[in-house]
Amino acid sequence: MPIRMCVGCRVSAEQAELVRVAPTASGLVVSRTAPGRGAWLHPGCGAAALKRRAIPRALRAGAVDPAQLAAVVAQVDALAATWANQGSSD
Repeated sequence: MPIRMCVGCRVSAEQAELVRVAPTASGLVVSRTAPGRGAWLHPGCGAAALKRRAIPRALRAGAVDPAQLAAVVAQVDALAATWANQGSSD
């Protein structure tokens, strides 16, 4: 399994444990299959990524709409509860 680093907490983890945020023509999306550069995050590490300004840096994007960035990070952080429940059922 490929190893990726979370841009929020900077801990390396298997790709299956992380969520990928990628830029598209219409803005940022949470997608594993979107083409181009992506930023990998643990669900729940969104606040740390915002504080460090890590997502635009990882995407090598000059300017990212702060409202859109906050919406995508909220979407990633909302996945934390879902993934915690999946882990407990194994």
